[in-house]
Amino acid sequence: MKIGNKIHKIRELKNITAKDMAERLDMTLSGYQRIERDEVSINMDRLLEISGIFDMKPEEVLSFDEKNVFNNNGDISGNPNIQSVVHISFPEDLKRLYEENARLQEEKNKLQADMITLLQEKIRGLEGK
Repeated sequence: MKIGNKIHKIRELKNITAKDMAERLDMTLSGYQRIERDEVSINMDRLLEISGIFDMKPEEVLSFDEKNVFNNNGDISGNPNIQSVVHISFPEDLKRLYEENARLQEEKNKLQADMITLLQEKIRGLEGK
């Protein structure tokens, strides 16, 4: 199953309209629908946004398979009142990439914080002259 189709299925299971998704992603409805139809590729930032809306991890979206969705009465209705269990398995390479991306993001955040501190110290030094 392609990523757009996975996004479409998850959106339906979560009982979210395509219009709601487009608004949350700050894009047009037709632009969002192109994602679900796999007419455009999505980058990691867009995947993170979509995953956040679904309250899922990106790897859960990427590895989603509707055949693995079960609930307590056997139907896949998308009813938010039904407790669903999703069994997720995803490739180790994807897990490593995700973890590496998270590690690099943490490093970037630390470097930015260090840069802010350094600049604040320089400003204080200039103000003291």
